[in-house]
Amino acid sequence: MKKELEPSLLAFDLKKIDLQIREIKQLGLKSIHYDVMDNIFVPNTAFDTEWLDLIKSNNLSCSVHFMVKDPLNWIKRFIKYKSIYAITFHPEAVSKQEAKEILTFIKSHKILAGVAIKPYTNHKKYEDLIELSDIITIMGVEPGFGGQKFIEEATLKNLKYVSELKKKKKTKLIIQLDGGVNLEIIKKTYKFVDNFVSGSFFMKQENKKEILKLINEI
Repeated sequence: MKKELEPSLLAFDLKKIDLQIREIKQLGLKSIHYDVMDNIFVPNTAFDTEWLDLIKSNNLSCSVHFMVKDPLNWIKRFIKYKSIYAITFHPEAVSKQEAKEILTFIKSHKILAGVAIKPYTNHKKYEDLIELSDIITIMGVEPGFGGQKFIEEATLKNLKYVSELKKKKKTKLIIQLDGGVNLEIIKKTYKFVDNFVSGSFFMKQENKKEILKLINEI
């Protein structure tokens, strides 16, 4: 299975966003990673719905990662946008039952649904939610800010656990790695990951096509 790379909108220069989105499309990439932060669940704010129509108008899609205290209300505002192919949220923000209901709600709109796992989250606590998910966002850093260093030991533990669970259950679960992703990290995690999210590392590259070529050659 070919590995996908999603550039993170957090690393875009919003003054040149039209140009950068067109560049992403010209590179043959299919989607953009779209972070939403409420300054409550994490100490930062990020995007509302303002860029979703622009992404759609360029025939690109996006996976939306909600780092918010009240995920259902946020998701209800986003769910009508046709550019969204997947939504993940942090299960710590709600009860187990609420999380299950949110996953069901997302899926009812024909959108891939899943939970996001922080490096030091007790993944076993949320095994039932992982099994209900279509996509899992494994965080390589603590959520809230771009450009952080990869937390290797804890993240690899989470990746291995979810990867084994995927094999055991024989599901089509998409494992997405988000945070601190560069070529070195891609090489270390390649066999566990389907979809890499890269912000600062990828967007600052002069020759992005060469980076994509190197990823495909791993």
